[in-house]
This record gives sequence, C-alpha cells and structure tokens, in this order.
Amino acid sequence: MTAHRLPVSGLEVVLQLPTGAEDVLLVEAGAPSMAVALALLDRVVHRLDGGAIEWAALSPTDVDVLLLVLRRRVIGDVIIADVRCAAPRCHARVDISFSITGFLDHHRPSRPDNVVAAADDGWLRIGDGEVEFRLPRAVDQLAVALDPEPELALVRRCIRPEPASDAIRDDVEAAMEALAPSMFSELEGACPECGATVRATFDPLQYTLRELRDGAAYVYHEVLAIARHTHWAEADILALPTARRARYAELVQEPAVA
Repeated sequence: MTAHRLPVSGLEVVLQLPTGAEDVLLVEAGAPSMAVALALLDRVVHRLDGGAIEWAALSPTDVDVLLLVLRRRVIGDVIIADVRCAAPRCHARVDISFSITGFLDHHRPSRPDNVVAAADDGWLRIGDGEVEFRLPRAVDQLAVALDPEPELALVRRCIRPEPASDAIRDDVEAAMEALAPSMFSELEGACPECGATVRATFDPLQYTLRELRDGAAYVYHEVLAIARHTHWAEADILALPTARRARYAELVQEPAVA
C-alpha cells in the first residue's frame, strides 16, 4: 500500500479502495460539497502512523490533493475535460486532457523566505509586518459556504487585523497561495477545428466527486443482481470493493455455460 505525504499539513496517509458503502454515500449525499468530500475521505484515508485525522483542520489544498489521488487510483491518471469552442461559427467540441501527476507537481507548495511564525500557533506574518494570517481550513470553507460574500468572510477569518491597504492584502494572499496553492484552475487548449484558444475551469472537488458519483450510479442494480443470484446479505455485498462488485454483477447476469 503506497503512502502519500500531504503537501500542506505534511501528514503521511494511505488510501483504500472505495466499497459499495462509499458508493451509496456518494449517490445519496446530494450535490458535491466540502462536507461530502470530508465524509468520503474519512472512510477511505488513514494516517500511516494510525493516528486520527482532524479533517476540519485540513487545508482545502490537502483535501483536493486527496480527492485527485483517490481518483487516480480508482479511474486513472488522465483527466479529459470536454468543452466547446467559443469562437464564432465554430462551437466544436474540444477535449482538454492532462495528467493528475503533472497537475499536482505544478501546484506544489513553496514557503516564501519572508514568511515567519507569529506568536499564536498556526498564525504567520510577512517579515516584521503587523498583519497576521493563517491558512484557510476545511472548516472555514464549511462556515462561509452560505455567506453572501464568502470570499470576504474567509478573509476576515484568516487575516487579522483587516489589511489597511490593498497592497498589504495582496502580499498576504500571495503568501497564502504559495503555502497552500489553490487547485481551482483554468485549463487551456487549442480548438482542432479553428485553432482558437479554448478555456475551461477545473474544480478538483466538484469534478472528482461528480465523476465518482457517476461511477457509483449502478450500485443498487448491482447489489440486487448479486443478491438474487447468491442470496448474500446487502451489507456483505456493499463491503466489496466497487470494481469487484461490478464484476460479480456482470458475471451473474451472463448466460450460464452448459
């Protein structure tokens, strides 16, 4: 089992393959959200040293990294975004593909030389400046999700006192981005029909949870097919890894060989 070091927290974790129980969670949880992501990861991610993971305290960067690593293990390393060319009189469908491994390497955190620890645990400052900041956590995103101005609400939770100038705020936010890069990205490609530049936004949390949920859509059909043939209990079938359950469902529906 391969261990992964989270880029912001430094935690070493291992991932296990999702089972039918996680598929049911994804199908029944509703729209993708930070809360759904944490509920899923809590089931399939474990610290290498056996300790507990304080999910709410994790950086959203670490959460996105875990989702992408899980996606890479379950589906594969290559992501293909399907978009339409926005050029007039074109509107061709365009595939923008990229590697998860390369994407994570590109978004690797770095620590600016002028960022130092402040007096309070987890708080930082730039040089001898008076403004202090801490990295956003998953709990912060949960807290501001319904706020009419979520970006401003996040700033007020993570920066103190409120910066006196836009320049100071820009410096602080640049330091925060270096320490915990946002995985929300704009992808670019070229339209094969007209050559125009094609752009698409990529939100790892939304994309990965939707893709995994789509892959779990047949969980009820597969459980029913296996149960009818084997008379296994639902809990036993849901405990199977997703890929194995799908294969069993295929086999029980194939014609019997004489």
